[in-house]
Amino acid sequence: MPGFNPLNEKLKKQYEDALLHGRHRERRTVDAAWKAINLFETFTGRQPFTTFSTDQAKGFKTWLAKQENEKGEPLSLSTVRATLSNVRDFFLWLVIHPQFSRKMDGRATEFLRLSTNDDRAGRASKPRTAPTVEQVRQALLGMPNATMIDKRNRALMAFTALTVVRDAALISLKLGDVDVEKRTVWQDPKHVKTKFRKGILTAFMPVDLLWEEIVLDWISHARQAGMEDDDPLFPSTAVSNNAETLCLEVVGLSRQHWSNANPVRVIFKEAFKAAGLPYFHPHTFRNMLAVWGMEHCTQLEYKALSQNMGHEHAMTTYNAYGFLMPEKQVQLVHAIGKGKTELGQITTTELLSEVARRAQD
Repeated sequence: MPGFNPLNEKLKKQYEDALLHGRHRERRTVDAAWKAINLFETFTGRQPFTTFSTDQAKGFKTWLAKQENEKGEPLSLSTVRATLSNVRDFFLWLVIHPQFSRKMDGRATEFLRLSTNDDRAGRASKPRTAPTVEQVRQALLGMPNATMIDKRNRALMAFTALTVVRDAALISLKLGDVDVEKRTVWQDPKHVKTKFRKGILTAFMPVDLLWEEIVLDWISHARQAGMEDDDPLFPSTAVSNNAETLCLEVVGLSRQHWSNANPVRVIFKEAFKAAGLPYFHPHTFRNMLAVWGMEHCTQLEYKALSQNMGHEHAMTTYNAYGFLMPEKQVQLVHAIGKGKTELGQITTTELLSEVARRAQD
């Protein structure tokens, strides 16, 4: 099998430019597309993309279903579905390419699909278990609070609970983005990595006063340590090479942002483990807040909570994050017909009204 096909490489580069600059996709999206297209080339033996046909499409789908992941297990339906989707999108782009539109069989792209049932199964995802307010408090109370690193770690978790910002936004926020007086955070898309680069004004949620106390204490200490508005709200850990041991060691906090959110997840994992609790991913804090809002908010308040999370529609918050844990589900079902439930002031009629309003937007 040849190492590469010059024509294919040229077309892949053009497609990369189209994704990055024409469709404004993220680099990780482009990387996923490259990986999928490379798999297709592996299957065809680097044949020119212009030979694409229904037989190739059907053969690739069959071949892909027999491949294994790094653990030696069959590829999941979600992986197969994503791979086929990326390859299909590439050929849909190629069939309208000025140089090749007359040479390509666009109908073959329809063969790069799973069956309806498999496609539905590939899109299904198991809801993540979310922490309760009490579990977050327990974890925070068990975290050390002696050093600046300790205070940062503790405040990082408390801030996530207080605002439920996404972890990508969390590590890109600056100290000046927090208005202590107004108890708000401005997620400025010019430098904060918000989803879809939206500007989001987030107010501190009045769920647990401990969370706010921890965050304000951290900001006070950060200011006293000389940190300014343009410094990271949660700076990365500074390390230095020990001349005696020739090993890297922690020496405090830097004035730089983390490059990714992996350290955040490690902090969460260690905090929950120390408290004797299962690990809860930072993103599950959004589920926690959505369910808390269902129990405590009026319809208007839930709309405000939804905007606080960066959603344009309250039903997005309700449907995407309002998953009830099995125990709560059973409890509420058993309470049906026995009076007002714990879902607060949000009634079925009001929810249907919101659905109708959203459909008109």
